[in-house]
Amino acid sequence: MLVKGYADFSLKIDGAPLRTCLGVEEMMCAHFRLDADVSPLFPYVNSVAEAAAYFDKPLFIRFMLEDILVGLHPRQGVAAPFADRDQALEFLERLLTFLNDLYHRRDALQPNHKKWKPVAVLDIFRLLPRTNCRECGFDTCLAFAAAVSQQKTSPRGCSALAPPISEQAVYPVLDEQGQVLSTVTIELDTHRGENDPGKPGPHTNPLAGRPGAGTRRPEADGPNDTSVLPAPLTDRELEVLRLVARGDTNAEISLHLGISHHTVKSHVIHIFNKLGVNDRTQAAVWAARNRLI
Repeated sequence: MLVKGYADFSLKIDGAPLRTCLGVEEMMCAHFRLDADVSPLFPYVNSVAEAAAYFDKPLFIRFMLEDILVGLHPRQGVAAPFADRDQALEFLERLLTFLNDLYHRRDALQPNHKKWKPVAVLDIFRLLPRTNCRECGFDTCLAFAAAVSQQKTSPRGCSALAPPISEQAVYPVLDEQGQVLSTVTIELDTHRGENDPGKPGPHTNPLAGRPGAGTRRPEADGPNDTSVLPAPLTDRELEVLRLVARGDTNAEISLHLGISHHTVKSHVIHIFNKLGVNDRTQAAVWAARNRLI
């Protein structure tokens, strides 16, 4: 599978097509459609690209390439920021070269099939002592929880955190081409002694398998109705709220959902107005308390 080119290229500023020469302080986002399904390359991108995050639903990967944030769906992509059209077009040629190089080198690379399933910041925060002792290197326990949620640090950075009850190892079931057909999850016993020959090796996600660590879905007759809110959140606003609660920036939400930066800002403003909150932390707290995340 080689990527020969792209189509439907557009460069937008805050959701509006680029028509005039505006200041470079504006974030210009390139949207494009690829001529091939690049999803088989996602595990290889996840293995080699800087700041890669691989998502399952929808199938999507986000990563940095030459200080440009890139988001790829199987046949569509977005990238930002750019100063002008020429810079964006030049970068897209280098992006195609990067993807085709991965295709040619794939047999020599170790694919990383791990999908990013961040735990809600407030779920992690509940595990912490909330003393803001700074032994972890962060100013507050909430800042440490946000970093753990985004996998920028390990839960083991907090010495006061209780040891995990259990851990999980997720193994891929691969086809002859090395594509993941399914996965098998095995629960590991963390209480075995250090000299127990059956003791598993270290794993990087000690929060996996903890009760409440996953993402919760709103209940059918939950708080998202007019008896609680002046106007219910739309499906898209609920998607944006969940991404806000896990710590994503507007730019990251824009790439993840395939919508413009301006549209994300509008959704966030509407969410704040409906919830009666003033910032992202308050919105995340409200969502957690009402079981919307």
